[in-house]
Amino acid sequence: MTEEEFYKKKIFDKVGINQIKQQYPNLENAIKLWYKSDRYNKIQNYKSFLTNKLKQMIEDGEDINFNSDQLYNLFQWWETTPKVCFYCTLPENFLEELHNQPGHINKRFPQRGKSLEIDRKQADLPYSNIQNLVLACYWCNNAKTDTFTEQEFLQLGQVMKRIWEIRLNRKL
Repeated sequence: MTEEEFYKKKIFDKVGINQIKQQYPNLENAIKLWYKSDRYNKIQNYKSFLTNKLKQMIEDGEDINFNSDQLYNLFQWWETTPKVCFYCTLPENFLEELHNQPGHINKRFPQRGKSLEIDRKQADLPYSNIQNLVLACYWCNNAKTDTFTEQEFLQLGQVMKRIWEIRLNRKL
């Protein structure tokens, strides 16, 4: 068992630590280290974050049902995807700054808009199709809805990008 396999078993498959130690007695020391590592805590936090994102999508009327393997695949996708809006290229770390500008109000903040959201390039495909997923800022995700195609909204994203550059007074 590798370290990443341990994290999947323990965090996503919810296998107990004692059961894992029994299955891999020759790795007991490594398992103890992995269990107490920063990486373990980081993955736990990512999983909680993604689980909350999925709950939010369900509350918004989306039909989402992920098993542990699909949730782990979503985690791997999330972890490796650059944290910028696919459409307007707004980096996630600029979201707070936009929200704090006077006169520009997002009525759903802080429930939505603090972090990038998961969007489907083709709205008719399920969220479990990882190749169809992108990260989008609240504004692009909200404006795209199911009305625009990926290509159409990439064009609109360029207009949004110019607006963000003006409001942030910097190039994205």
